[in-house]
Amino acid sequence: MRHQWVPFYFIPHSRNFSSKRGFAESNLRRRLEKQGWSVWKGLLIGAVRMQDDYSTATEKYELLSKFLEKHSAELLEKLQYYCSVHFGFPDFICYKNGEWKFVECKLGYEPLSETQKKCIMELQVLGFNVEVHKLVSSHTGTRSAMVNLKGSGKIVTRKQLTLNNRLFRKCQNI
Repeated sequence: MRHQWVPFYFIPHSRNFSSKRGFAESNLRRRLEKQGWSVWKGLLIGAVRMQDDYSTATEKYELLSKFLEKHSAELLEKLQYYCSVHFGFPDFICYKNGEWKFVECKLGYEPLSETQKKCIMELQVLGFNVEVHKLVSSHTGTRSAMVNLKGSGKIVTRKQLTLNNRLFRKCQNI
């Protein structure tokens, strides 16, 4: 089944982050925003209907509300259900140039919970792109991989360039 596989992106980070609560989310959010993505907390999906009660609503939250209005009430209810019941809803909802994706953020040593795996697969069945971004040690060789959520399979799609590869590519561009 193709919805068992999810892309993982391993982002190198030099600081020690073994006990930082929220550290991965804040760093990865800044990274996504620098790449041009509009980013919302995933938990916001449960509060979108209450948005009109807040006078401090920004254009970003109005855009998220419009996105949800484009889809059926059934889809909105499913997303709210996954957010409130499964406790595995991805950390971020991202939008850029007409593309939407859900992003789960983790530190290198943190595994996905079973509820997160289930929610990710359900979102994929609904047609959404879902990614897992992990902050890892700069020594980690893998930069991206496809990971099987129902098994132990992993297909590395990009490795860290070594110094020799970097020099070779630089020489080719001269």
